[in-house]
Order: sequence, then C-alpha cells, then structure tokens
Amino acid sequence: PAQAPTAGRPNGPGLGSLVPRAAMPLRTRGGRVVATGGGRDTEVRLACVNWYGSHLRQAVPNGLDVQPIGRYSANIAAMGFNCVRLPFSLDTVFDGSIPDPNKTLAANPELQGKSALEVFDAAVAALTSVGLMVILNSHASAAGWCCSDSDGEGLWYTKRYPESKFIEAVGKMAARYHDNRLVVGFDLRNEIRRSELGTPTWGDGNPNTDWGAAAVRAAESVLAASPDVLIIISGLNYGVFLCDVLRRPVHVEVPALVGRTVYTVHEYPWYSSNRSAFRRVAGDMLNIYLIALACMVLLAILWSKGGACRRRLAAA
Repeated sequence: PAQAPTAGRPNGPGLGSLVPRAAMPLRTRGGRVVATGGGRDTEVRLACVNWYGSHLRQAVPNGLDVQPIGRYSANIAAMGFNCVRLPFSLDTVFDGSIPDPNKTLAANPELQGKSALEVFDAAVAALTSVGLMVILNSHASAAGWCCSDSDGEGLWYTKRYPESKFIEAVGKMAARYHDNRLVVGFDLRNEIRRSELGTPTWGDGNPNTDWGAAAVRAAESVLAASPDVLIIISGLNYGVFLCDVLRRPVHVEVPALVGRTVYTVHEYPWYSSNRSAFRRVAGDMLNIYLIALACMVLLAILWSKGGACRRRLAAA
C-alpha cells in the first residue's frame, strides 16, 4: 500500500498529528478528545476531511475513476489531516450493487467487479494503512445527494427503510470494522431535519421524532458490535441546532455514552438559523436607531425654525 509522506508532520498523538494504533481507543474528557492507550490521556485534535461518494448512486468514493485509491490516502495524510469521514447509504449496506467499472473505477482495476461495500472496505483499508483514522457516517438511506426538506431523508428512517433497518445497518457497519483500531468513530446520521414523515425533536419522548432517543438506540447497536468507537451525534435542523440537548443530555444520562459522545454541528456560509436571527435583530436595532436619529434631527430643525420665528416676532 502507499505510504504517507511524513516530512513536516508532528510526531506522536498530539494536536493535529497522526495517532498510532497503540494509542487507541479515543475517549472524551469534557470538551476534549483524548487517546487513552498507554495508561495516560493525550489530547487529540481530529483534523478530518470528508471523502464523499459512497452514499451517492455511483456507490464508491469520488475520484476512483481518476487516481488509484492508495494515492488519495497518501495525499490526505501529506496535507496534514489525520482522519477521514466516510459517508455511506443504507443502500450501500443492503442492496449488493456492483459499481460501474468504467464510470467509477477506471483508475482502480483491482476493484472492478467488487460490490459497493467491498470497495468501501478497500477505502477504509487504504486510509488506515497510512495511519489515518476513519469515522464512519450513515449519511442517507437511499443513495443520493443530501440534503433538502423534500427528499424524504430528513429523519433517521424513511418510507423504504424503517428504524429497524437503520439500527441494523449501523450495527452491521460497526461490526464490519471492529478489528481495525483506526476506525475510531461512528457518525450516526447526517443532518437530521424535517421530512414528510415529521419534524425532528430532542428529548420529548415522541418515538417518531425524538432524535435524541433514536440516537441512543443506534449508539447501543454500534457499541454492541464495536465497543471502543466514539459516538458522534448530529444536531437538529441540518445539524446546526444543538440547544435542545440540555433537555436530555445523553452524554451524561446514558451510562454507555459517558466519555465517548461527540456532538457535531454543521456550519454553512449560506445557511445558519442563528446567524439569520442575529442579522434580523441587528437589522431591527439599526432601523430603530436610524428612525430615532431622524426624529431627533427633525425636532432639531423644527426647534431651530421655531426659535428664528420667535426672534422675528420679538424684534417686531
């Protein structure tokens, strides 16, 4: 396999560096992620890149029609990243499809004829062979681009894939890579949001919408198969909203999740409910200020004109 260039890379499991297998597993300590191997905690910064594609209809990581798979893993490590988030769909797990060898795997003849899941195996192996950590991500149910309010994929279950299949899928994927210590985390679901089946909530106990409770059920399936991975849980509303976690902080209330839960928030320049709210408030305050200033100027003008009028009358 390709070897990652090491020039300029920090050594040891420090901030932004590759983390050796012997330093695993990872755990959380407050707001930090630490490597716990060797009998002591060493802080780790997860400097990750997202390698998308397996969750799409092409069913394989993007770019395998252009370059060998090992070159990507070596280049990612050389650029200073130490982990990769690998998205997959439930279709990847269950449908057994064979990716088009000419369109998606032209630069990787050894992968042609393999199933989508076997190509995913090859990606995990290539990445971890150069010391990169891998975070598995259940991105969508049906293969396809994410995300919108109308794609039917907003919740963790869909009309085609009930919750039971979602739970089964994350458990299967966790078990599949249980023996690879550099598969360090499981991102349970990408960008939970409203769909035609309902609007997600957190901590209200509604079995159809309570993502906090569903995340616990999914985490239990993952940890039963692979007890040492971090559990990564998305916020609501496209992953931008975590405020309701305080209603049920699963990272402290669920024993199995203590010391291993990471909440993930997504931030986009074109979408942020909090930023939009701030802009609305700031805009309203600016409008109020400008109106008040205009009134003060108008009063000053009227007062000035009124004073001049009174002086003329007095002179007369």
